[in-house]
Amino acid sequence: MILYILAPLVLATAPLPAQAGPSFACSTAAMPTEKAICADPRLGALDREMAQLFGIAKESAFGSGPSNQLAVQRTALQEMRACKPPLTPCLLDRYALRSQELAIAALPKAPATALPILRRSDPAFAPILEAVQLWSEAPVDANWSAPERTKPRTRISALLQPYLTGLQTKPDQAFGNAILRAPGTDGVMVKTIDDLFRSDRHFAAFLNVLGPYLDEPRLSGAPRTLPCAAIVRHPKLLEATGPAFGSTLDNFIFRNDCRDTLPPLPSLDALQTKLFRSWPECEGTIRYMAYSSFNRDIDAARLGMVEPGTAKPLRARKGVTRADLDGVQRDLTAYYATYLHRAPAAAATMARGALSRLMTGAHQCE
Repeated sequence: MILYILAPLVLATAPLPAQAGPSFACSTAAMPTEKAICADPRLGALDREMAQLFGIAKESAFGSGPSNQLAVQRTALQEMRACKPPLTPCLLDRYALRSQELAIAALPKAPATALPILRRSDPAFAPILEAVQLWSEAPVDANWSAPERTKPRTRISALLQPYLTGLQTKPDQAFGNAILRAPGTDGVMVKTIDDLFRSDRHFAAFLNVLGPYLDEPRLSGAPRTLPCAAIVRHPKLLEATGPAFGSTLDNFIFRNDCRDTLPPLPSLDALQTKLFRSWPECEGTIRYMAYSSFNRDIDAARLGMVEPGTAKPLRARKGVTRADLDGVQRDLTAYYATYLHRAPAAAATMARGALSRLMTGAHQCE
């Protein structure tokens, strides 16, 4: 484990040897956690699994540049080292949770590697993730009636039909079904499984209401996030992670892993923390919609989903200084130029627009 935390990029880029055991050399194991991993074949296998997944996930969801997984991995390893005796149960849980996170991140790139892990940890969520992975392989708003898409369409239908049936037949899921059956401002309705294949918006709308109704994961605390790489390929899927219910149910909608799988943006992370820390007291459950909308705007900024002409004067918010805003705008400009290959002037305009949207949406209660 010492080798892995000090030299993660070396381990990530090298193929795993065929022999069993952890990803680090047990001959140099010195810490109690390392000795416990070397002594237990289950832990050794989980360590190698985690190392393999980390190697896949170290590239950003954009398909180039680094992800933020190095920082997340260091935190995960620190938590493993903090395990208290008996070490084995704690380490088993820590490895399983971290591998679940990494498997979601790796899914679009390596479904054959990721899916068995996802099915093992969270069988209630794994079919949804597989459907998202298959969907992401098709073009945006693909013609799903085309003969070449018969096989993935059939598979997606089989994976998701049980969830639609549950929405339509179980009384405790009636609210979600009502949302799908009532056309919103965009006119999207989902009444049959075939409706999913009308557009990315229909598919996203269906995913958006499923979170609160899933069975508990086999692995306690397993993350239920959509892979950001799928959203990069199909931007409308971001709508699946926004508010849908206007109640506490919005706490259970699917999130995404864009913060971990896109390149680091520490100034944006800091701004998000400051804005939430100084958010005014809001009454009523509708406030959860405001929080979820703001988180989605943060994700849109990371993804570079900025609508033309949205930049407005930046609104002042409690707890945020002008220097904070200047730092975020500067970093977003460089980020868009580097990873989205925008010209400097266009990147600066995008950064201003993204920041304006964030400051407008922050500190709202409904």
